[in-house]
Amino acid sequence: MNFSQKQIIVLGIIAVVILVFVLGLLGIIPGFKKENVADPNFPSTKFTMEMWGVGDEYSVYNDIIKAYQQTFPNAKINYTKFDDADTYQKELINALAENRGPDIFMVKNTWAYKHFGKIFPANGLTQTPLITPQEIRSLFPAVVTKDFVINGAIYALPLNMDALALIYNKDVFDSKGIVYPPKTWDEFVSVVSKIKEVDENKKISLAASSFGTAKNINHLKDILSVLMFQSGSIINNPNGEGVSFDDITNRVVKFYTQFSDPVSPYYTWNESFDNSLSAFASRKTSMIFEYYSSLAEIKNRNPYLNYAVADLPQIDLKDSSRVSNASQYWGLTVSKQSQYTYPAWHFIRYLTTTPGVSSIYLEKTAKLPALLSLIQSNLGGDNDVFVRSALTAKSWYQADDDVIEKIFSNMIGDILSGRINLQGAVNAAEEEINSLYKNQ
Repeated sequence: MNFSQKQIIVLGIIAVVILVFVLGLLGIIPGFKKENVADPNFPSTKFTMEMWGVGDEYSVYNDIIKAYQQTFPNAKINYTKFDDADTYQKELINALAENRGPDIFMVKNTWAYKHFGKIFPANGLTQTPLITPQEIRSLFPAVVTKDFVINGAIYALPLNMDALALIYNKDVFDSKGIVYPPKTWDEFVSVVSKIKEVDENKKISLAASSFGTAKNINHLKDILSVLMFQSGSIINNPNGEGVSFDDITNRVVKFYTQFSDPVSPYYTWNESFDNSLSAFASRKTSMIFEYYSSLAEIKNRNPYLNYAVADLPQIDLKDSSRVSNASQYWGLTVSKQSQYTYPAWHFIRYLTTTPGVSSIYLEKTAKLPALLSLIQSNLGGDNDVFVRSALTAKSWYQADDDVIEKIFSNMIGDILSGRINLQGAVNAAEEEINSLYKNQ
């Protein structure tokens, strides 16, 4: 069929109109497609969400919120900062109990299990959830699934990630002729014997490591937990509720306490020392186990301290299934009381799973990444040990992390004082911890 010139022009105009219309609907040409048309769950009218956090200034989120509002102009987000975790947690619990809590709030990785009754899960929203457990496993280190995904429900998404590492005094190691930090606990034992110094009264003048006590050790629970994981324990009972302390726990506690036992050949630390971090900064001890977030305090206490960071020692480097670390980080979640559960989780997903947006948060807070894509890009950098160690972090469900920390501390204190023998102290700790789950 032959078309006249006029017919060809008309057909051409129709084709152009159809093309422009299709491109407009696809959002390629602006002005045709309205935001949120394909997302009926997002409010169409103006609304305000309250967000609570710890430590972060509003300036951390300002640019992120502004960018979000360019796409979703009807959303307003107010942010309230709390200075410390204890005050924040108390106020949060009270506010939620009185139905005046925030829509979005921060949770520590050890809080999700004890607070999950107050949280609206991310995948409880619609038939097509904003994010799934499978996506969590593909986006973040495995420990995030353990901490924030409970019985298939997603209770938080991580803002950042931190891991435990060995921090050692480089000058002491050099003076003792120790070229490399210990990679295994057997090597750690050997290094302890080479470093420890005593004075004429046989009092420890230089500790090899802050290790073996309770009250003057930071992160006692994390240290003992990671030793149990490395030894093959899963700590929690198979159903996730309660704990089982067996022979593995006994061996771990015996190994740990020998470093503060005066009759042990590896005695190097006692409760007369200052807190582990303070002792390290003042050159009273040569090795401590700390998180990346503690480096700023060490530098502040002693700007001239010559220290280095190494991987946490392992029991068996050949068995990859037992290579373990401890993690410490914050995430964001949504209150069950919120009227805006969908947009609240929508904003959290935007902040935590978008690499460019997450990078803004990390840059402003000087924290380390949780997204695997950002972890990959940070490998080999200045903070390689901490970044890489997040990949092997393990955790367990804790009914109340603060109380469990005290129970662990009392267990070690009772053993060292001789009030209770090792087996009795471990059994008592197990019973006390299990009672927390029953009363939850």
